[in-house]
Amino acid sequence: MDINIPDAAARIMAALENGGYEAFIVGGCVRDSIMGREPKDWDITTSASPEEVKAIFAPKKDFHTVDTGIQHGTVTVVYDHTGYEVTTYRIDGEYTDNRHPDSVLFTKNIEDDLARRDFTVNAIAYSPKRGFVDPFDGRADIEKRVIRGVGCAADRFDEDALRIMRAVRFSAQLDFEIEEETKKAIYDKACLIKNISTERIREEFTKTLMSDEPEMIGTFKNTGILDFFIPGNGYDTDTHQRKLQLCPKRLPVRLAVIMAYTDCADINKMLKKMTFDNETSRMTAAIVKNSTLPLESEYDIRVLINKMGEDGAKLELYFRSANDPIGLIDLDNAKKMCEISLMYEKIIKNKDCCTIGGLAINGGDLQALGVPKGQKIGELLNTALDAVLHDPSLNTKEKLIEILNV
Repeated sequence: MDINIPDAAARIMAALENGGYEAFIVGGCVRDSIMGREPKDWDITTSASPEEVKAIFAPKKDFHTVDTGIQHGTVTVVYDHTGYEVTTYRIDGEYTDNRHPDSVLFTKNIEDDLARRDFTVNAIAYSPKRGFVDPFDGRADIEKRVIRGVGCAADRFDEDALRIMRAVRFSAQLDFEIEEETKKAIYDKACLIKNISTERIREEFTKTLMSDEPEMIGTFKNTGILDFFIPGNGYDTDTHQRKLQLCPKRLPVRLAVIMAYTDCADINKMLKKMTFDNETSRMTAAIVKNSTLPLESEYDIRVLINKMGEDGAKLELYFRSANDPIGLIDLDNAKKMCEISLMYEKIIKNKDCCTIGGLAINGGDLQALGVPKGQKIGELLNTALDAVLHDPSLNTKEKLIEILNV
């Protein structure tokens, strides 16, 4: 098969080849193209050194280069405001920190470069001139839907422990099985995750959690990886994986499934420590905190909207809908949550008042009626809100004045 390379990437490759060097697209873009998926990035590898790459594009008006990782052989070539990473073939030195090579040796051999990569499905290069270079049978593994380490998987994980989580993430994203020797190496080398930065762990964990197979989080639990960065979690693969399968692709909801089974006293603080953004951390904590609130009536739903906002309340309903502790669809719960969701939609459609800001009366109105500025104003507005949460038809200035007796 041929791969339809975008015009900009093809121009970059042609410029390198016209300069007397080899150039291939490589990695994920080749894998995704073979699978019929749309690549997100088009990475290029070349026999040209970083200095030679820069020299080729320096005189070209439509291109410019950025030294993004030149010590490791990477130059970003920018065309039409889009960057394409161009990396020199390289052989990595020792990995004493289980993450980055201590040294990099440039090479003129594409096979040497492919040998340093993580998985066979990512160790494929392609150019229109030479076709595929696939020394580790990555195309066969794509056909078999298998994640396999390049060479000895244990060695690849020793070099870069983040690859342990990447194997699980690729399996979840691509719906591939992890080959047995690679799976064994994941279990044997899981402890090396302690040497990886929290931010990179969070990135791989999130990508797995937000995939079409979020239950692959169970592999993180079974290997002890999950306990490393979410200590005290009680996540159980058999009991809780169905919850993740039932959750929509909303990060706070899926995170809440994991965090609901921790002994953490401050979920918001823990997630921030894991480098999740403030809003995700806050919303996840709120979903768990409010998961015991009653949801039996429209009043209960208005109270929930008051506490969490419209979107937050919707996320809470998603979380409750995934409540099937025995791993089967709970029909009674499903029926109940369907009724609650219909009530929620009715409340949103009718624009029922759920916050003090939505009341037909405000502090200025109360002061004009003779209520002194201060605590009394707040107490009266809370009384008005409680009445309106019970009965939205009361949200008129006249009715609220009557209720408040001011």
